[in-house]
Amino acid sequence: MKLKLSAILAATVLMSGLAFAGSHSMPSATKSIVVKQQLEVIAIDHSARWVQLKDRSGFTRKIDVGEDVRNFDQVSVGDIVNVNYAETIHIEAFGADAVKAGVEAEAIFGRAAKGQMPAAAGAKATTLVVTIAAIDLENSMVTLKDKQGNTKTFRPRIPANLKKVKVGDKVAITMANAMAINVQAGKK
Repeated sequence: MKLKLSAILAATVLMSGLAFAGSHSMPSATKSIVVKQQLEVIAIDHSARWVQLKDRSGFTRKIDVGEDVRNFDQVSVGDIVNVNYAETIHIEAFGADAVKAGVEAEAIFGRAAKGQMPAAAGAKATTLVVTIAAIDLENSMVTLKDKQGNTKTFRPRIPANLKKVKVGDKVAITMANAMAINVQAGKK
């Protein structure tokens, strides 16, 4: 359970950079997905390091298990593999001098201690800050420029937001995801 808490804390730390959303009048948007799945171990070969898993719909898949998976020898047929995955993208505009253009990334990973059932958790976040190079209100388009001078033109999901920004403003695009996997003993 310590590992599950670590994954939640890691995701919270990585997403804390998003906490300023809505703290000013510039446009912002966030989109998230969360996937939770329980898979049953239906076959296993410890020496060949593979496991066959079945989801609730009956779909099965054989997975090769790398040497980095600690305590694999404790997994048995009937055990349950819990998979939790979350992904968020957050886009927020700032004034021209509020943030610097560029890319930043953070990641954290942990796994179960020796002797515990297999478990791992990880989270990462990447933020790309670009500059608004052009705004075309008539056609509802905005052109963004990265630190290297590359440009890309987009049609925003909410065109009215183009009236809230100006050329030279910065746009921070943060993509974050977290995953936690643990194995719990099945009914024997």
